[in-house]
Amino acid sequence: KRRFRNEAQSAAKLDHPRIARVFDVGSHDEWHYIVFEYIEGTNIRDLVMDQGVLPIDAAVFYTSQLAEALQHAAERGIVHRDIKPSNVLIGPGEKIKLVDMGLARSDNLDLSEDMTASGVTLGTFDYISPEQAHDPRDADLRSDIYSLGCTLYFMLTGSPPYPGGTMLQKLLSHGSAPPPDARELRPEVSDNLVVGIQKMLAKNPADRYQTATDLIADLREVALRD
Repeated sequence: KRRFRNEAQSAAKLDHPRIARVFDVGSHDEWHYIVFEYIEGTNIRDLVMDQGVLPIDAAVFYTSQLAEALQHAAERGIVHRDIKPSNVLIGPGEKIKLVDMGLARSDNLDLSEDMTASGVTLGTFDYISPEQAHDPRDADLRSDIYSLGCTLYFMLTGSPPYPGGTMLQKLLSHGSAPPPDARELRPEVSDNLVVGIQKMLAKNPADRYQTATDLIADLREVALRD
């Protein structure tokens, strides 16, 4: 119930066209509910699995839109902590929506209320940042940018960056293995875009984009050049 309430509180703070809106939160008898806007469409994981990898232009465009949503959340003290293809919906007109604030954490939330404060690693291992795998309380905007980089890699290649092995092996790969080169699976990905992905997937948060605004600027430059 506490995590559910956290999701409601986090989502209610956000008002952005790329984030699913919350219309109401409440309870009825023993049922607790959140009313989200209805989104007609499909998530990126299912889209790629059904139809194959996305056009490079579309992948860059979607990533820019998601980065705008992450910057909006960060400015309101919210870290999503579970950015992955299945949490991105594509609706009519190729408009995207970020959903599922279930693991989000507010900077203003008392850690005793944070269900992840015990140190239990949450998130999806295919897309989790090294620092979040170590301690979820260390996650910040740069952690979401790492997960967004993994998601961009998936949109381009149809595979997460470290697809093989056990959960432990995946965590170790996120922590120490070099970021993969998308050109190995999709040669037409440009050199400029690869550089951006590598920066998003840097092991040390200090080596990544420090804000989503900086990431958006680079993605726009890639779009102009390529």
